[in-house]
Amino acid sequence: MPVWRAVEANFEKICDAVNRLPRTLAYTDFYFTNLAAARDGSRVLMFDYNYLCKSYVYSDIRNVCSGLGNEEARAAFLSAYGAFDRREIVVDGVASELASLMIACRRETFPNWANDSIAKMKDGRFAEALKKLLVNFDDK
Repeated sequence: MPVWRAVEANFEKICDAVNRLPRTLAYTDFYFTNLAAARDGSRVLMFDYNYLCKSYVYSDIRNVCSGLGNEEARAAFLSAYGAFDRREIVVDGVASELASLMIACRRETFPNWANDSIAKMKDGRFAEALKKLLVNFDDK
């Protein structure tokens, strides 16, 4: 499949783009039941840190937003979260799909949640994301 040849040919550039991003501790395993909120709604606390790792901020933003039930909740989260490096969205379009497939392929049974990543590989969305990453991060 041509997309895999493109990944292989550009793997070092992909890794370099990821490594150029600012780092933070990322939760990576957001699920709303791992969230405790103050009664007055003024604060929240995430718990269940077994997948805590060093990553770029947008990986958690994507993860949390995909787990929130509606647009209003996503907008509230993004408003409260604050600023982040917008280049992370471009890198995440590639890195998150590769990471998802790597994790999924390590499982005994391929999980349904990874089917969207397979679809992106087949229908050209991943190839477009890779092209955008290479244009935005090539030799910078």
